[in-house]
Amino acid sequence: MKITRRKSAPVVLLAFCCAVWTAPAEADFDKATEFFHRGQYSDAIRELQPLVEAGDPAAMNAMGVHFHNGYGVSKNARAAAQNYRNAAEKGYAEAQFNLANVLMGGDDGVAKDERQAAVWMRKAANQDYADAQRELGYMYADGTGVPKDLALSFEWLRKAADKGSAKAQYSVGWALAYGVGVAQDKPAAVEWLKKSADQNVADAQRSLGVLLFNGDGVKKDQPLGTQWLRKAADQGDITAQINLGNIYRNGLGTPKNDKQSNDWYKKAAEQGSGTAQRELGHAYRFGYGVDEDEREAARWYRMAADQGDAAASNNLGDLHERGAGGLRQDYVEAVRLYEAAARQGEPYGQRNLAKMYREGLGVRSDAVVAYSWINLAASAESPHPKAADERDAMAQYMPKDLIGEGQRLAREWKPGTPLGKSKLKPIEVAPLAVAWAMKVGKAMDARLADQQASQYPARPEAKTGLTTCNTRCVNGDCYRTYGDGRKVNFQARQKWNPFNNQFDWDSGSC
Repeated sequence: MKITRRKSAPVVLLAFCCAVWTAPAEADFDKATEFFHRGQYSDAIRELQPLVEAGDPAAMNAMGVHFHNGYGVSKNARAAAQNYRNAAEKGYAEAQFNLANVLMGGDDGVAKDERQAAVWMRKAANQDYADAQRELGYMYADGTGVPKDLALSFEWLRKAADKGSAKAQYSVGWALAYGVGVAQDKPAAVEWLKKSADQNVADAQRSLGVLLFNGDGVKKDQPLGTQWLRKAADQGDITAQINLGNIYRNGLGTPKNDKQSNDWYKKAAEQGSGTAQRELGHAYRFGYGVDEDEREAARWYRMAADQGDAAASNNLGDLHERGAGGLRQDYVEAVRLYEAAARQGEPYGQRNLAKMYREGLGVRSDAVVAYSWINLAASAESPHPKAADERDAMAQYMPKDLIGEGQRLAREWKPGTPLGKSKLKPIEVAPLAVAWAMKVGKAMDARLADQQASQYPARPEAKTGLTTCNTRCVNGDCYRTYGDGRKVNFQARQKWNPFNNQFDWDSGSC
């Protein structure tokens, strides 16, 4: 892990009140400062101009602020940089800091030069300018303009933190919490994070909340951890909002509250969080704090899937496979979504993609590819609960050369990539299974298959643009036949019926 660079704005807006150089006409600079804070920028520039011409570095730096932001003049990064440079060369720390940021960003009209930026940033940092010390710490953490050096990064951040820089205090606390550039010390991390959090830095409030909530190296205090997370979330911190959503959905350290959970997820989702969008999809799909609504679930899943969220892609694929949530039944689209999830290592997506290759739904049936994906789903860190059994069932009827090729593809696969190419010709799964059953004389399986077949209702008439099905359930064990001939056996869910005060079986819609 690395310390995330928190780049300061390249312009210090309080430049007028931070000068350490004695201006030749102090009264005029004070007047310029007063005009600046009133927003009377043209008047401020009028007062600054004679001081700039006289070579006053504080005035030059202030003029750079005007040009950089377009305060009373047209924005002109080149003119801003020249003013900063003139003041920086006179040893004015704030101008050195501003010039470094301009060079680091490569603003319009100014060539990006990270090495030169580091030179000016170090000059300002060596003058005990706290903002420059903090930024130099980030530069060493990222290797920006200087060789990457986490220990040196921590040293500069600590200097800035000791001077009260809230952002540096957060970074010091974070580094101590995870042992980045310094020996891990979580109690000390909490102290630094608390200093930063008290200055309303959302990152620090979130990090402090997580450490306290989990009791990670410090005394566990979930109520206090939740309070700090809420402070960060109220500032719009997406991760804190998601954490609160998880806390209230699962009743962690507080009573379960799906409504509050959804409120926090929605705040994060509206800021573009794919994770939160997916969780809202779950809420509508399974009725967490809202009425079940697969159409609304599909809408949120689509947003999250479009951002690459693996679980959302899998769930949206399931809706397309079933033709649910107002979506057309589309096996090809389901395969595309399952594969998007599978490539990211999502075990449910891998299992579902294996099923599509096994049954030839939306894609040509291929025993090797199906075996590879089900093998990956079974061997994942959190495997799909049915994957191992389905893999073992395939292994019974697949020839050894096909199994070996499937194992090779699974072994060579890397997360984020498609499955490799099989060296063998594609072989459909169904004929293999039928041949195996006939060869070993699975009379018991045949009888069971006959019994199951008799349980399925008649195939309904297929209708263009609609998903049709007939369903028969006995004590929650349901058999469904779709208009396209597909047959599915599933377990109905129990739902409370307030009219007869008991649970009823709900098989859902087509």
